[in-house]
Amino acid sequence: MLHVLHHLRRRGLVDRVVPPGRQAHRWFLTPVGARAVQESGQVLARPYRMNPERASGPLAQHMLSVVEMGLAFFEHARILGDDFEPLHWIPEVAHRYAKGGGRFTDTHVISDALIHYIAVRPNGFRVQYQFLVEVDRTTMPVSRLAAKLVAYARYFDHHPLRKLRSAADGPARPAWQKRYPRFPRVLLVLDGANERCLANRRLDLVRYVQASLYLVGGRDGFGIGCATMPDLVEHGPRARIWVNLVDPQQDGERFTDFTLGLGPRR
Repeated sequence: MLHVLHHLRRRGLVDRVVPPGRQAHRWFLTPVGARAVQESGQVLARPYRMNPERASGPLAQHMLSVVEMGLAFFEHARILGDDFEPLHWIPEVAHRYAKGGGRFTDTHVISDALIHYIAVRPNGFRVQYQFLVEVDRTTMPVSRLAAKLVAYARYFDHHPLRKLRSAADGPARPAWQKRYPRFPRVLLVLDGANERCLANRRLDLVRYVQASLYLVGGRDGFGIGCATMPDLVEHGPRARIWVNLVDPQQDGERFTDFTLGLGPRR
């Protein structure tokens, strides 16, 4: 991999920053490399571009945690024989949950990643899942993190305005149905601290969410799973490592897999 990266760097397609100490180098696409990838037609065009300042800035650790999350999905999919490739993962996906203008951050929730995962059962049956993934590095209060989870529930509930409607049009459809066949599971991955701190943070989050009447309002098809990065890396996403924040004691069991105990979703 390093041989390939150095070859791409000589061609001006990638560059790197070298953090202090013994940290790994941080590689990223140059504007020329990003344009080459975009012109391939295999990825969505994005205006965002990485540069040395961003690669070494305060958000770099969060970006690396998001990459580690995606690699955990990739590695365990390979072990299990599931179908998950690098292009099945789209970073930074925005969803509008409020009508009208205002600041972008007040009307949209931005997921760290949208994942399309195909679980292959022993009989060869393929089950498709989509996930909206949040990676939290314990840098914000639990109340603020819970507020972002509320934004996902608001997106689930959001019905955009239509200028002309008649009885023949039927009831307004939620906005998410224009993008997804079923509402994706929301998965929250906790990172950035030792395992004891992560376990305590998840417990605090469970209690905070359970006190939020809006989040536990009973939405069919809406679920939020929470796991720690160490568990995700060691056991994989399909293991019973997730706590269902909306219903943490579902069926009398605390942990479930990423289906959150609600059965297969095709």
